[in-house]
Amino acid sequence: MWDFIIVGAGSAGCVLANRLSADSRNRVLLLEAGGSDQHLRYKVPALLVNCINNPVSDWMFYTEADPTRYGKTELASRGKVLGGTSTINGTIYVRGNRGDYDHWAKLGNTGWDYDSVLPYFHKLEKSHVTGTDTYGRSGEVAISELRGPPHLSNVFVKAMEEMGVPCNKAYNGENPIGASIVHATQRMGFRFSAARGYLHPIRNRKNLKIMTGALVRRVLFEGRAARGVEYEVEGRLVTEKANQVIISASVFNSPKLLMHSGIGPGDHLRDNGIEVLQNSPGVGRNLHDHPAVGVKVFVNTRTTNMDDNLLGRIKHGLRFALTFSGPASYVHSALAFVKTRTDLVDPDIMFQFCAFGFDYTPDGWKMLGRPAVMLQPNVNRSRSRGNVTLRSADPLDHPNIAMNLFSDHHDLDTLVAGAKLARRVLNAEAFAPYVVDEYSPGRGVQSDDEWAAFVRENASHISHACGTCKMGIDPEAVVDPRLRVIGVDNLRVVDSSIIPQVPSANLNAISMAIGEKGSDMILEDVRQAA
Repeated sequence: MWDFIIVGAGSAGCVLANRLSADSRNRVLLLEAGGSDQHLRYKVPALLVNCINNPVSDWMFYTEADPTRYGKTELASRGKVLGGTSTINGTIYVRGNRGDYDHWAKLGNTGWDYDSVLPYFHKLEKSHVTGTDTYGRSGEVAISELRGPPHLSNVFVKAMEEMGVPCNKAYNGENPIGASIVHATQRMGFRFSAARGYLHPIRNRKNLKIMTGALVRRVLFEGRAARGVEYEVEGRLVTEKANQVIISASVFNSPKLLMHSGIGPGDHLRDNGIEVLQNSPGVGRNLHDHPAVGVKVFVNTRTTNMDDNLLGRIKHGLRFALTFSGPASYVHSALAFVKTRTDLVDPDIMFQFCAFGFDYTPDGWKMLGRPAVMLQPNVNRSRSRGNVTLRSADPLDHPNIAMNLFSDHHDLDTLVAGAKLARRVLNAEAFAPYVVDEYSPGRGVQSDDEWAAFVRENASHISHACGTCKMGIDPEAVVDPRLRVIGVDNLRVVDSSIIPQVPSANLNAISMAIGEKGSDMILEDVRQAA
């Protein structure tokens, strides 16, 4: 009999395992469907290209045809390995801004305002960044400046200054507006995942069991109280009992597991032959991401997409082995937060600058054959909503994922404005010595209609999906502000699926902060019950 069973060893799950097992009286079982994170590909940041779209480390979900983007389908990566997506992501560390979290509180999520969430960011951070006191310094996860960023990243920062956007090394502070070289979850050039920070140091605790290769099929109930899980490992079905079950299985797998356990939209569950325990219409809804599109130019200086070959890998691998720096240690190397309209309070676009050129394809990245760079605007607080539904009653089937990336025209208009600004940035004086020609969208795209068509055809989600087990107090809320699943007992969801509105940030930081805050609430409730 476990005190806690945690389903999923991702960014939040690793935090939960650490904090809940800190008291030796708590017996904790952590179940992860993927395997170990000890291979080199998980440690060198640029080797994410060998992790994404790899069935060993990626769930390899695919989206349904999106009617808002001419029927586009695409890969929807989620980490299937210890550390989850923090083990295969681009390592960019971004918190989001005050307005993001104060908005959560205004939706009825008491205790999730900026001032309440900020201490949890500080708690997880171990900063090695110089020149700013924005970060915590004694946490579990290393935050560092990129080592040996490409020269064109600094050119991008200068170009943004020409646009009136200042250099802002403290972009994770009170005022996010500005451009900077990326701060990353790295130490000495190596990836610093949630597993490395929270799990590895405590993996030998006697009251903690970490099981990999364990696919949880459903939560088990006695009446309306969660009492354990059924999972599959090495072809065997195993049942484990617990006082509390905590789902941290990702934006796609968390609602899927709830639905397979009888919690979800009643009609949908019945259509799939699943007995309804709790009619919860919001399960799987509120799916959203940051719509993004790349503006790309050819340049006259060598970029690393030209080294997508054996010789190039050897060259950059040797540089990393000798200096722990260079192209092997980054993907996007600079960023900026900007407002496309002067009447806005908070930035509506986040730029990610990539000092090499590639195309997104349904199966992943394809490097360009000429030296190139890409500037990618992302819509910060997107309004479009999709959903996650079951394909069948078989827990092994992947879910249906409908992104509907431009179901709200606001997101299309904002991304068009961001793409136009990206063109201006790449045509700034700072880039003049380097830019040869525009590759995408190309100079032929000029009118608003042409820009809108380009964006619809080329925009992608950027693996910042969230919201499918929304936290709140409205009829579509799945969990309450203490992350308890509404309508049942002893069951919580603690991961990015609880986010009601995506913050202006990559999601690794907030996912770990959700794990920290969720751990505190769980332990507080246990103390009160005792």
